[in-house]
Amino acid sequence: MSPRKPKAAPATPQDKPVKLRQRFSTAEREQQILQGAIKFFSARGLEGQTRDLAKEIGITHPLLYHYFPTKQALIERVYKEVYLGRWKREWEEWLDDRSVGLEEKMTRFYLDYAATILTPEWVRIFIFSGLADGSIPDQYLGLLKKKLFPRILRETRHHLGLAEKGPASERETELMWGLHGGIFYLGIRQWVYGQPAPVDLGQIVSDRVHAFVVSARAIFSKPSA
Repeated sequence: MSPRKPKAAPATPQDKPVKLRQRFSTAEREQQILQGAIKFFSARGLEGQTRDLAKEIGITHPLLYHYFPTKQALIERVYKEVYLGRWKREWEEWLDDRSVGLEEKMTRFYLDYAATILTPEWVRIFIFSGLADGSIPDQYLGLLKKKLFPRILRETRHHLGLAEKGPASERETELMWGLHGGIFYLGIRQWVYGQPAPVDLGQIVSDRVHAFVVSARAIFSKPSA
């Protein structure tokens, strides 16, 4: 009969591993909440409850409201982070550069733009907001109408030897929206419909810009009826 093994001595408080509570600075905690909110709203939509968000992040509901007093304040912060924070000043500089041809600089812009926005959080939050109160699309489309479309209109007219000033005609506007919306649709197809993304995104973007430039010759030179 083999001798019994002695029982292990009970663990003392000193022997037990101590789980240290992670401490965050104010900025770190705010960033934790913000990144959690981006992931949460992207998955559940803007109708998701902040109580569920706090639980998912692993903080108390009152702590969340300490940093963001209202849900709308949190959504505004998400807009600044995901949309305004990804807008690049060099995009405007590329489009303004007349040492480069229209098709080349627009292709360069849209390749980088597509790489920046075709992410699940960018696309899905944009769609969810459009189906809710429309606040994010309203603000972002205002940005496009101020900083992007006037440049494309002006540079396309310049490329065609047309007068650069004057409001866009309906046909010009729709052609620009067709190009821009076609790029955004690649993200909808992937992150909303669950369909595969193009294998060669660069070629697809290049093709769409080329089609725009070719079509512009017929459309920009003729006024709307």
